[in-house]
Amino acid sequence: MLLKTLGKYDVVVCGGGVAGTMAAVAAARNGARTALLEKGPFLGGVLAMGYFPHSYYANTGKKAIGGLAQELIDRLVKTGGSLGHLRYEGGHLYTITPVDSEMVKIELMKMVREAGVQVFFETIANDVVMDENKIQGVIIQSKAGAQMIEAKMMIDATGDGDIAYMAGAAFEKGREEDGKMQPVSLAMRVSNVDTLETIAKVASDQAVLMAKRPGADRDMPVYFVARLGKWDDTEEAKEIFTDKNHQMFCLCTLENDIYLNISRIVGVDSTSLKDNSQALADSRLQLEKIYNFIKKYVPGFSKCNLIGGTFLGVRESRRFLGDYILKEEDIIGGKKFEDNICLVGYPMDMHDPDGGNVVFTPIGGDGTYGIPFRSLLPKGFSNLAVAGRCISVTHKGLASARTMSACMCMGQAAGTAAAMAASINGDFRNISVTELQKKLEKAGAILN
Repeated sequence: MLLKTLGKYDVVVCGGGVAGTMAAVAAARNGARTALLEKGPFLGGVLAMGYFPHSYYANTGKKAIGGLAQELIDRLVKTGGSLGHLRYEGGHLYTITPVDSEMVKIELMKMVREAGVQVFFETIANDVVMDENKIQGVIIQSKAGAQMIEAKMMIDATGDGDIAYMAGAAFEKGREEDGKMQPVSLAMRVSNVDTLETIAKVASDQAVLMAKRPGADRDMPVYFVARLGKWDDTEEAKEIFTDKNHQMFCLCTLENDIYLNISRIVGVDSTSLKDNSQALADSRLQLEKIYNFIKKYVPGFSKCNLIGGTFLGVRESRRFLGDYILKEEDIIGGKKFEDNICLVGYPMDMHDPDGGNVVFTPIGGDGTYGIPFRSLLPKGFSNLAVAGRCISVTHKGLASARTMSACMCMGQAAGTAAAMAASINGDFRNISVTELQKKLEKAGAILN
């Protein structure tokens, strides 16, 4: 069947989460004709689910995140969609950056529109068209049927690395010894919560972040962690949770309105149709059980209302083997590279693949490490880059590198590099990394 070509672009970005959106904006701002493909109806991915983009600052106080990631927060602050970076005295994070998930969707849409990016929503990549080691285009499926989009440069920001996988790039999944991956979670939102009662009675020994929202007359909780060990022996807790003294991460965008990072399902491979479908069903049903549990037992939640959850948050799946594999030793040691394209200040945040408690491991040195450009380049492909949690990194290393603020910076670097490569011979490895770093720094990125 001869497919109709929908368009020819310098850069095609697959995946409209924060990595892909920033990649598309960066590519377009650097002069490339850019298309962004997103399987859903909005941009932002996990950031648009209610999670906060942590660790713009390292545990030493060093600023780690700049560029487009910082621009997004600046824009949200102006529209009332964020309180900016708030110092968090205690816990595993130096700063917390609360954002309104609905305003995130709007602001990201403005950014791609202003940059001139062509966005195709509700579009799924079905296959790639190859010419030796180059991806010539991607075959998409939408309500208009199957079509082809041609690309000089391709950026895979799908999270699971769908494009790189279809192209045949080598990858790893899970722990090196057994392939088990970090659990998946479905964030849930509840309203009408007495957060002051909650923090008074069940907050963990970590500090509670309080702040005054615009127009408010008092400080209210913004972020805190609750421990649910008091109810470990209840039948409900035994059925829901895989660990003892379960942690409930509470993100309060609005007063008395909370996004809860509490659900957890182990043993899921998000690249398996069967596993993913089962996890989507199980997590949705788990929300009801969690809702009934917190309403019955947890102080402050007795009159709460379930607003809902969006889609599964996947922490780990394919990790593509690139020119350099970022290792946990690099992260713990705070290593920097000659081809740094961004810094990361988020600790290794390991959710036990076997269902145990979360373990945080801090970064050494100045509290930051670098991500090398080489880790964005899958071996054997000249015009393909990956950005986000599918980069070339070890299982333990990904526990840090997968954070949203880092993914935004990776996306900006990949998009900038793609625009540069598209203007010459279409090979990522032929661009000047020094020139790439200069462009990123000029755009506000922090590399050292």
